[in-house]
Amino acid sequence: MEPRRARRADDDPQNSQEVDQDGTDARRAVPRHGDRAEGAAPAADHQDRAAQTLGDSSAGHRQHSRRTAVRGGIICAVGFAALALVVGTGVSLIPAQQLDRGRATTVMPGQTLVCPPSQQTAQMAVGSTSAQLHVSDLGGAPQQVRVPMSGAIGTGARLVRSVSGQGRPTATTMSLVGSGAGATSAWTSCVTASTGGTVIVADPSISDLMVTNSESEDTTVDVSLSGAKGAIDATGSRGISIAAGASKVLPLSVWAPGNSPVSATVTSDTGRIVAVARSRGAVGAETVAMSSPAQNLSIPAVPAGATASELLVSNPGSGRATVKVSALAAGGSFTPEGADDIEVEPNSTIAVDLSKALAGEAVGLSVSASTPVSAQLMATRGKDVAMATPAAAATSLQTAAPRGGTVSLSNPTDQVTRISGSYRTVKGQTVRFSASLAAGTTWTRGLGTDAGHLLVNADHAVIGGVWYSATGLSSVPLSVVSGNTRATRISVDAQLS
Repeated sequence: MEPRRARRADDDPQNSQEVDQDGTDARRAVPRHGDRAEGAAPAADHQDRAAQTLGDSSAGHRQHSRRTAVRGGIICAVGFAALALVVGTGVSLIPAQQLDRGRATTVMPGQTLVCPPSQQTAQMAVGSTSAQLHVSDLGGAPQQVRVPMSGAIGTGARLVRSVSGQGRPTATTMSLVGSGAGATSAWTSCVTASTGGTVIVADPSISDLMVTNSESEDTTVDVSLSGAKGAIDATGSRGISIAAGASKVLPLSVWAPGNSPVSATVTSDTGRIVAVARSRGAVGAETVAMSSPAQNLSIPAVPAGATASELLVSNPGSGRATVKVSALAAGGSFTPEGADDIEVEPNSTIAVDLSKALAGEAVGLSVSASTPVSAQLMATRGKDVAMATPAAAATSLQTAAPRGGTVSLSNPTDQVTRISGSYRTVKGQTVRFSASLAAGTTWTRGLGTDAGHLLVNADHAVIGGVWYSATGLSSVPLSVVSGNTRATRISVDAQLS
């Protein structure tokens, strides 16, 4: 694959643009993708019905057990003999093929998302494939809410919970500063707590770290830093105490006072935390959630119209990393100029300018490395920046969008992939769409301006995200619903339920 730049709109007369409902231009896939939009319709809630079916089945079993209970030794023996006869006869009457094709119901465990504190008053959008979730402050009593929902939450951290049997939750916070052409926006995905992760900032002098401990016991964290010249020895970055149900700001600008890219790896040996990097300067505000290093990373939803694009790469290992990047665009995949063979020294973080190569096109990126690395793509448009972050590929993806925006889906496989999706707004309207994505391509579509829940299904694993450019510039990835995650599966035969 030869390195080249992205195809500009005026390079190919087949490229077309569409003005989306949020007033921004979104690059559409070439005509062979066959995208099709459908009218508004109410969204079905399959997981609610599955959970209800399992609940009804369990209740019926308990009632049957009470009815078949008997007293006395002889009566008990007769009862068990009769029960054995009935069960044996019943099973023998069900064809073996029919048993093998019993209905499989996915039962998801409960999950908690942590929405970190915001730099400014924020709005939060919440969604799920279920109809209800629980929302609370840190340490506060959970309140049950119908989803999708959107509302102001101030600047504090929030928890979004599902219970066992409900669909996975998804939530995004949005902060806006200013208005008009000078306005900036910061969208941040709410994530599950873990024992640690890595974030990269382009300019540590205007950045800090925010660490949230959502658990019921205090914890301590260590912060490891790396820059262009290797590991950074920062006094006071080890053994930092984070109280239970609290957040703490850590002074990244003090530990790394320069303005070249720095990565921060935050780890906890005693609990689970969520760490984000927050930046605020002349080019807008941004909050980036932690992720984990890997040899293969996918970065979806690099927004269209970016005037500058920088790939930030961090190598936490003790050996040199060789990194290769492939861009998935509307017209197919290509290797961006300058990204075909990137060398990253041990314990170091670098920036690679991809502005000319990507040429402001909406793309997804595939990053492969000889050793695990972290990577993010910083896009600049006007006076704001957006940080596109890694996401998992899956056959079912979702997010909650505070202001609609543009959905961007990329096909990293070598097969044509059929996708279908629905965007259910807080006003009760549903936008449906479907398309065929050729191998190595990216497809976009406007979602309007209302908050809502986006659900995408595909016959092969895809990556995706939503970017927003009506006020400032922001990008968030879609999270996994299924297709790339483990779930407990219970087989329930239709004739026995």
